[in-house]
Amino acid sequence: MKHYRINKLAKIAGVVVQRKDILARSDAEAVRHAADDVDCPICEVLRDGKKVGAIV
Repeated sequence: MKHYRINKLAKIAGVVVQRKDILARSDAEAVRHAADDVDCPICEVLRDGKKVGAIV
């Protein structure tokens, strides 16, 4: 399992409103988890501080 951070953004490339840490087996699983989150209309998914995906 790898550690990921999901940042909820106010707008695309905007200010981070909320952060959530999750564990996932892969980048794709972490992005899927963010996409399924009802509290995440615009989010970016980070692993080790690097962006691995986004939900817009």
